[in-house]
Amino acid sequence: MSGDWSLARRLSGALILGIAALWIAAVLAAVVVVRHETNEVFDSALQEMAQRLLPLAIDDLRDDDDDGREIDHAAAVPEHEEYLVYQLRDATGRVLLRSHDAPPEPFPVPLRPGFADAEGWRAYTERTADGRLYIQVLDRQTHRSETLLEFVVWLVAPLALLIPLAGLIIVLAVRRVLAPIAGVREAIRERGGSDLAPIPGDGMPMELAPIVDDVNRLMQRLSKALESERSFAANSAHELRTPVAAALAQLSRLAEETRGSPGAARVDRIADILRGLARTVEKLLQLARAEAGIALRREPVDLVQVAELLVEEFRRDRRYADRVRLDVRTDQDVLVLTDIDAIAIAVRNLIENALVHGSAREPVIVSVAPDRSIRVVNAGPAVPPERLAVLTGRFERGAGKASGSGLGLAIVDSIVRQAGGSLELRSPAPARDSGFEAVIRLPGSS
Repeated sequence: MSGDWSLARRLSGALILGIAALWIAAVLAAVVVVRHETNEVFDSALQEMAQRLLPLAIDDLRDDDDDGREIDHAAAVPEHEEYLVYQLRDATGRVLLRSHDAPPEPFPVPLRPGFADAEGWRAYTERTADGRLYIQVLDRQTHRSETLLEFVVWLVAPLALLIPLAGLIIVLAVRRVLAPIAGVREAIRERGGSDLAPIPGDGMPMELAPIVDDVNRLMQRLSKALESERSFAANSAHELRTPVAAALAQLSRLAEETRGSPGAARVDRIADILRGLARTVEKLLQLARAEAGIALRREPVDLVQVAELLVEEFRRDRRYADRVRLDVRTDQDVLVLTDIDAIAIAVRNLIENALVHGSAREPVIVSVAPDRSIRVVNAGPAVPPERLAVLTGRFERGAGKASGSGLGLAIVDSIVRQAGGSLELRSPAPARDSGFEAVIRLPGSS
């Protein structure tokens, strides 16, 4: 569904985005602080250098006249890059002394003590007490920008590794923390009409424990309601068996007494109705047993043996002597884990359903395959898909005119689900343009 969403993915995404946002905010704040501190450090260096160079430069000047001259460079200075440059200037602005990388023409910085910015330079000017000489120490703004950029790069670069790593840790942590939810979900999924045992609540977190308790209380109430329904159905069916059997016995005697009379047909009709009621009572008892968990027992059962016994039972019935055939597609035992009585009830219902609703002119094929499946195929009109989808419901009947209780497939579906298997209904039957096929698949014995 388009509206489905995952709590784990949403929580993981929120944590990852939140941590990433906090880191980015921290980086931005650090950049602002570092930029301020870097400017303070560079400005302090400019001021310190100017204050130290000024007396040294004055000592090097040859004061032969009042105007002064440029200092002669006695030493050859090799080519190198300087982060700080300076110029010693007189009151007229003439450059008397300069560093290696400083230009010979004066910097466009006013001769005024203090800091100033000009054409990409940051300058600090200091003057002598008499105001005759000025020294200006400068550094390029690009040097400061490069320093700040390197800091930002080394601060941000680890995030390319840390954010995915943190994301992985968060995802694993969230999955681990939310694992009890998956366990509860699986436990609820496994519960059904035949298994309403309480969900274990040991070790549950505080947020999940009340939900588990509420679900257990709900299943307890549901178990009581289902048990009451099953008891009513079983008791009612059991109580009906004796009077129905007695009524059939009396009708049998009445039929003998009225044979050849005008009322004989009516007696036969009543007998047919009572036989149908007897079958319905028997199905209700089977349904009650199925929903009570008859198939929850686990023991190795040979499907071939079950199929052979059931087919032989139907062949002994004169009505179905030639209508049921067995097709075993393996010479090995086909073992499954289930209750033998439960699987026999399920297969018997499939065969009865095929005999009642299938064509009387073609046989019902019961086949056992090595994949631990039993197939029951009968001829007859195809069942529409919309009817096929609801046939496992209680009192659901096909579109044919054959009589039936509508409980057979519901009993089979309940037993097969308890046994951990599946029931597949197909119409038309495979490789045919009509007919009906029911397939039971069961888990193996190992």
